[in-house]
Amino acid sequence: MFDKVRRAVDGVVANIARESRAWKIQCVSCGRQRSLASVGGVRYGGFGTSYTLGTCSQCGGFRIMRIYKP
Repeated sequence: MFDKVRRAVDGVVANIARESRAWKIQCVSCGRQRSLASVGGVRYGGFGTSYTLGTCSQCGGFRIMRIYKP
């Protein structure tokens, strides 16, 4: 029974990781963009564009970051 539960959970985790890699995060000041998963973000089942505050490694400042799915 535990094997079935573990396989089901592993499948959900794989889906979450795959979908998070599809999302991008972009600095609105300089335009630098990266995969959301590469910066430790997780987005699953979301839609649309959202904004958050974060530190941009290119401009070196605390900036507004856009999270979107291309």
